[in-house]
Amino acid sequence: MNTLRAALRLARWLGPWTPEAQAPGRVRRRELWVPPGPGAPSFPAWLYLPPRRVTGALLVVPGLHFAGPADPRLDRFCRVLADAGLLTLAPFLPDFARMRVEPTLGRDAERAFDALLEAPERPPDRLPGVLSISFGSLPAIDLASRRHDVGGLMLYGGYADFRNAIRFSLAGAEGRAHDPLNQCVVFMNLVEHMDVDEPERLYAAWMEYVHTTWGRPHLKKREAYAPWARTLAARRLEGRDAETFLVTTGVLPGAVERMEAALAQKPTDHLDPLDRARQVHCPAIVAHGRDDDVIPFEQAPKLAAAIPGAQLWVTGLYTHTGPARSAELLRALPRELRAMAGIVTGMARTGVGARLAL
Repeated sequence: MNTLRAALRLARWLGPWTPEAQAPGRVRRRELWVPPGPGAPSFPAWLYLPPRRVTGALLVVPGLHFAGPADPRLDRFCRVLADAGLLTLAPFLPDFARMRVEPTLGRDAERAFDALLEAPERPPDRLPGVLSISFGSLPAIDLASRRHDVGGLMLYGGYADFRNAIRFSLAGAEGRAHDPLNQCVVFMNLVEHMDVDEPERLYAAWMEYVHTTWGRPHLKKREAYAPWARTLAARRLEGRDAETFLVTTGVLPGAVERMEAALAQKPTDHLDPLDRARQVHCPAIVAHGRDDDVIPFEQAPKLAAAIPGAQLWVTGLYTHTGPARSAELLRALPRELRAMAGIVTGMARTGVGARLAL
């Protein structure tokens, strides 16, 4: 019954019938600090408290975004989870704040999970679940592969192959849209293998670019983002680093060639999650948006095949970061509603977790 009630609450807020600007109003949020680990600093996390009885707990591992839980879309999503009765913890992962995908993410996610375990509001008879978004699939899988007290795992929009994912982020695929504002983030993860003069200044310019363009859909058109990229390059950089900035933001040609040259020097096997995915033995659900413009949905079946017993849902109702608004959905509405029911029920089950024998 708890699962059904939670799923219905989730469907109310996450369905296409509810405007994205609306969010549950009675959820409380407080900040806590994840304790430091060996050679790793403490970092903040936001804990979302349900307005009614707490029926489960969920660690939400954010995607690759400098704002972390402060991204209004993620903050709303965590409030929706809490409104469904799930004590929800969303950490500000230090690597993601720097726009980096690093193997240390898994250990940081694990420390955040331990902080959730210590929360006094957590139901003591339930194992918390883990839900990841986008590139957060790497630390979420790493955590779930090493711990036996994870009650469930849900991966939304995750990746199976790091190189394939960043190639799509940069160049897209034939007939498929991709977000052009993500291009420089690929190079933020390759900069140590690029021939540049002042990498720190270049990195700071990239960071300013994503801070000032992300979350502004009108800037996805070249005639909108190119002038701003040129302004930043002229203001912050000189010589060939200014040219590199314009190439890596898609203003000048040559980004794919520079990516391939850097990838030829960068080992990435440690950023591929499939080997660890095979070690996950809690209930797992893999979901992906068919129109995802950051990570291609073809990654989802690979993840689901690697995780023992995982369920797979691919939907056209959602893109990478929010609801899709397409007339084509009406023709496939029964199929999409079944997918949505599977996804929200999966979220609810992941948060409620397994019951412990006390």
